[in-house]
Amino acid sequence: MRRGVSLIAAALGAGMVLPCAAAADDVAPLYKSATAPLEERVEDLLVRLTRNEKISLMAGGSAFATQPIARLGIPSLNFSDGPNGVRSNSGQPATVFPTGSALAATWNPALVRAVGEAIGREALAMNVQVMLGPNVNIQRSPLAGRNFETYSEDPYLAGKLGGALVLGIQSQGVGTSVKHFVGNEQELDRSRSSSEIDERTLREIYLRPFEMIVKEAKPWTIMASYNRLNGTYMTDNERLIRQVLKGEWGFDGLLMSDWGAVHSTQQAASAGLDLEMPGPARYFGPVLARAVLNWQVPESAIDDAARRMLRLILRSGLLDRQPAAGELLSPRNHAAALAAAVESVVLLKNEGAVLPLERARIHTLAVIGPNADVPLYQGGGSASVVSAVTLTPLESLRKLLGPAVRIDYAQGADNDRAPPPIDPRLLSHDAARREPGLASRAARPGQRAALEGFLWPPRSGTYEFSLSQLGNGTLWIDGRPVIGADRGTPLPAQIDFGAPARTARIELAAGRSYRLRVEYLSPPDAVRAVRVGLRLPPPAIAEAVELARRADAAVVFVGSSRLTETEGRDRADMELEGTQNELVRAVLAANPRAVVVLQNGAPLALPWARQAAAILEAGFAGETAPEAIARLLFGEANPSGKLPYTFPRRLVDNPAYLYYSAGREAHYGEGVFVGYRYYDKREVEPLFEFGRGLSYTSFEYSNLKVPASVPVGSDIPVSLEVRNTGARAGSETVELYVGDAATTEVVRPLRELKAFAKTTLAPGEHREVGLTLSPLDLAYYDVTRHAWTSTPGTHTVYVGSSSRDIRLQESFEWRARQDPRAPASEPRPSPF
Repeated sequence: MRRGVSLIAAALGAGMVLPCAAAADDVAPLYKSATAPLEERVEDLLVRLTRNEKISLMAGGSAFATQPIARLGIPSLNFSDGPNGVRSNSGQPATVFPTGSALAATWNPALVRAVGEAIGREALAMNVQVMLGPNVNIQRSPLAGRNFETYSEDPYLAGKLGGALVLGIQSQGVGTSVKHFVGNEQELDRSRSSSEIDERTLREIYLRPFEMIVKEAKPWTIMASYNRLNGTYMTDNERLIRQVLKGEWGFDGLLMSDWGAVHSTQQAASAGLDLEMPGPARYFGPVLARAVLNWQVPESAIDDAARRMLRLILRSGLLDRQPAAGELLSPRNHAAALAAAVESVVLLKNEGAVLPLERARIHTLAVIGPNADVPLYQGGGSASVVSAVTLTPLESLRKLLGPAVRIDYAQGADNDRAPPPIDPRLLSHDAARREPGLASRAARPGQRAALEGFLWPPRSGTYEFSLSQLGNGTLWIDGRPVIGADRGTPLPAQIDFGAPARTARIELAAGRSYRLRVEYLSPPDAVRAVRVGLRLPPPAIAEAVELARRADAAVVFVGSSRLTETEGRDRADMELEGTQNELVRAVLAANPRAVVVLQNGAPLALPWARQAAAILEAGFAGETAPEAIARLLFGEANPSGKLPYTFPRRLVDNPAYLYYSAGREAHYGEGVFVGYRYYDKREVEPLFEFGRGLSYTSFEYSNLKVPASVPVGSDIPVSLEVRNTGARAGSETVELYVGDAATTEVVRPLRELKAFAKTTLAPGEHREVGLTLSPLDLAYYDVTRHAWTSTPGTHTVYVGSSSRDIRLQESFEWRARQDPRAPASEPRPSPF
């Protein structure tokens, strides 16, 4: 560093403020030059900051923004939740894209990148500089409440597809924050428990997606998780932050905390945490300034954190230009969402070619189930995006089929434990029913406000209302108070709203309207201050059965509800809520060719799976999911999705079953045997295996080529031929797994996913598919050498359509490079 710059840095470090260079010689400072190299701009700006200004950059300024520094023209950055879309902090609607587990079911990095580009465009339109996602934690247990947000039980698949989303979003000039680093695989006691993970398992499974994304996609930020890891809070974990993430992997971005995840000042700042969120700071800010003055935190830690924040600000482009306008709810973004939704749907079963349904043969269609007429696009919590549409599968089927097909609908079952958000179609602003929903009177903070309108019950019976609000509120029906501070049954707070709720039941009659009014004291955020829920009277299974019996075809929509899968709590079991199992069994008995459509973000127990001829796993595929499902049911698109996780037959079959618990420690006792690795090794038959996904056509694999011998440290080229042997165009994902027969020092899985490729073929068309394995794809983490290690000897390449549907395999020798001066010896693990 030049002597002049060093003197300036020393002066500013002591708290002095010197004039910018531009004031002295009327030349714009280097950091304002958009053409200058990034690192030179960062360093030029860093030396202009006082110590207190550097520390201010390390503490959030508000709930979702950083602190600006007006003196130097440094703006605040805006963050947004919602990895499957931009979750507005003011209730503004945005496109709801497929969730992480649904995107992973596409097995299509190019498509996921296109979704990322669309999310980036929407972020720009909403003045968001950093998206808080993707979530690449591992789907270790089916019970984890945020499985729908995450990608897979497999680290390679999670890393490839999570990295694709990062590349897409950041291509638009919007940053990402890959989360949650690391070991946040359950919501149960997430803020205080310790994930106990051995070093090999940590490296091979839980750190691997982060490592892949850091090295291949270069995310601008990463988010530290709530939990402890082996006893140390992740925000305090110097080994993983400084030594692994920033040192070994070379991560040059910013490490921020999850919201409220910081528990210390000295430890967190010294460990390498760069930003505490949200603001105002509890542990950084003035407390951190005192710690630096008292020599409890080194100045170098402050400089490193400020440098990373400045790098993020410059990467956002806010210092150089007006941000691009972006696109919100545009046709192009809708098309990206629809393409991803179509490819995310997995055909799990199709005996007797029940699907696709043929329009020409169907005059009456029975549409049945609690999710048939519900806009179920996503899970709950911070990932829940405000949607501008309320499309349902029933509506999409009516739109697709038109008047030529009669559609009869029956709910058949209820799958909500508590009253779900009230359906706006049951509400109107006035008695003429011209506009759905309730009318609201805007209120300033601390003033009384109201929602009011009319409720139109679809059937007579007992209705259960819920009211959740920040502050005091009362719900009135026809002028009678039903829920209030001293009325109704209390329910615990929901994480996606953060306020306790009260419920009450009253009798309502169909064929008339009721005046509904909610009065409440409005806090600063009036848009999200109150929520009204409504559960309809119990539906009748008999009605659904009768419709299925007399219809030409029947489709049953079951799965999770709008409250089942969410941040903040895990599921108690894998069971379908309510009477859904009874409904499916009864419908299948009445119509054996009925199609079952699942909507969920994680595995479910399906005791009737053997009885069902056709099962579609639709996941949480975003707001275009109803349109995608309708098109796939009637053959306007061909299913190409594949499961990114295993469906066990029973919860007790899951490898984490014995280790999942509440309390101080969450032991990852299954080690590296997560998901299919366990089922294969223990020869446990799953209900539906990892990677499974059928098509309306068929594919033939042939001519697998693998070198007979490959020197250690070299790439391994693999190729094969895939042919469409059916009558429809379709897409097939070739899955490549590797098995290691050479290693004896550790127990390894039978085979692990290490490459995949998706290809689209016309009927009769064939294509050579090329894949490449790297030396790391053959390695395990050696805890004694503290390094990735592979063993010379026999390794096997398995190629197939799923983890259990292996079509071809070929072995090769991983040949050690011999030093001619060394004596002959038995093969030992060799680093690469």
